[in-house]
Amino acid sequence: MTKINWKITWGLAVTVLFLVLLAVRLGLFKDQSATIPSGPKAEIVRHPESWMNIYQNRKKIGVIHRTYQALENGRFQTTENVTMQINTMGITQALHISTETELNPDMSFSSFHFQLNSSLFRFNARGYKQKDQIILFAGPPREEEKIILPISDVPHISGNIYEAAFRAGLKKNQSSSFSIFDPSTLGIRKISVTRDADEIIPIMGKRILTQKFCADFMGAKNCAWLAKDGEVLKESGILGLSMEKVSEELARKEFAMDNVIDFTQVASIPSNQIFQDPASLTEITIRISNIHPSGLMLNGGRQKFHQDLLTVTRELIPIENATEGKMPSFFKHFLKPSPLVQSDHPQIKAAMAKMVSRGDSPSGKMRKIVSWVYKNIQKKPALSVPNALEVLKNRTGDCNEHAVLTAALLRSAGVPAQIETGLVYLNGRFYYHAWNLAYVGQWITADAVFNQIPADVTHIRLVRGEGSQQLDLLGVMGKIKLEVISAK
Repeated sequence: MTKINWKITWGLAVTVLFLVLLAVRLGLFKDQSATIPSGPKAEIVRHPESWMNIYQNRKKIGVIHRTYQALENGRFQTTENVTMQINTMGITQALHISTETELNPDMSFSSFHFQLNSSLFRFNARGYKQKDQIILFAGPPREEEKIILPISDVPHISGNIYEAAFRAGLKKNQSSSFSIFDPSTLGIRKISVTRDADEIIPIMGKRILTQKFCADFMGAKNCAWLAKDGEVLKESGILGLSMEKVSEELARKEFAMDNVIDFTQVASIPSNQIFQDPASLTEITIRISNIHPSGLMLNGGRQKFHQDLLTVTRELIPIENATEGKMPSFFKHFLKPSPLVQSDHPQIKAAMAKMVSRGDSPSGKMRKIVSWVYKNIQKKPALSVPNALEVLKNRTGDCNEHAVLTAALLRSAGVPAQIETGLVYLNGRFYYHAWNLAYVGQWITADAVFNQIPADVTHIRLVRGEGSQQLDLLGVMGKIKLEVISAK
């Protein structure tokens, strides 16, 4: 296996980490610690406190502490604190996630408060359900943006899906569908839960008969084993991640710090061909297998996908000054700010004004902004929900941070911009990565991590969009297979 030069790859592929953390936040790896008599009208009774260890290939990398408080009218409040040590690109960093949720008797949420903190970055999201809407305030501390999300189904949040499935009284081989809301990406997706055959498993020195439930989320499978009273005792999921109920004493023991597998490496995909200079390629054709392409954006623009074959062709940049005043009105949608791409914030506008001149063409603005981000943002793994304002402040981050700041600066400069996420080739493997798409008379890819305009053809777009669109990658990770057919 080719040894990776990490000095070259700072900032590469931390999209995979974002998705792992997303899986944790969605409750795919969360303790429920509930005693719930089965049946749709059963009264809910919970343990006031519980602990779970988080493992990656049986090495402890995190712990969850959860508390419960009963409220009036059958409602209750849970607080959940997650601490993890994450190894990404050879660097181990601490991450803290805190979620406080008020739940209705049917396990749907009425309000929540979510916080994510790492060494440099912080993200808050709080909100409540109001009729057919979710009212949100999300973003960095003291910079939260108000968002109103319409909903058509009863939403669930955090780690309550298996409780809801148990409470619904699913029979063996029976399935049920639930809506999941993720506060960090503002995404709402469906998740299907099926009750499998019962199993006996060892937990805390005892062999316990459990009900097994498996969830299918965007093609990613996760399973949980519940005691007869409804308490989740164990979970397993993607990339060798698992969770298991433990005593408080065991939960408080230190994490495994030696030989912890790097998330970016374990999620990467080997290439059957070696490229000495990917930037010199003008076209590449790759066979993609072992995934369901629905929900992905494999076809369109410089990519053509047909019968498992994907061809990526290098774009040509339009002539300078030839595109002024020709922007289709619909593309102005991609000039709008969002909670994570704050293109209308005074600090973003001020920074942009120092990079570009009024007379610059769209492609000229793109070149100056991408070059500035490449030169001024330190390429370092970051544990965060990336948002442009904090990246501008901290001047550090991985590919996600580069992409959100580049998008914000481009939009602020009047250049429509989007974020693309997928895979990129490096040293014999394909790694998860994020980059940008800018409209300069036509849509052109741009990668501020590598200072590439257009991005080289080994950039394989899987999804396009911010936050919630990246949820679709959960159905790809750990399964997708690539075979390079030709390159020129």
